[in-house]
Amino acid sequence: MSKLFREAIRLEVEEGFQHKPIAFLYKGRRERVRETLKRWRVVQGWWKRPVTREYFQVKTESGTVCELYRDLLTGVWYLQRVYD
Repeated sequence: MSKLFREAIRLEVEEGFQHKPIAFLYKGRRERVRETLKRWRVVQGWWKRPVTREYFQVKTESGTVCELYRDLLTGVWYLQRVYD
């Protein structure tokens, strides 16, 4: 099961080498990333409203698996999904 947010939640993310997330703030708590499980890019909509994102599926030190993305046009981070 997972919770996909209808509207992604904006996050403050501490980045490492090549913008890899190290930690992020969620619900007032600092979640430290233990492991990056997947990493991929999405580029679409160049003919109307461009979407260029880099996604990371990460596992936190508390064991939560999350899907984060960084908007490559603005540099802003978002939380897209949390897995149970």
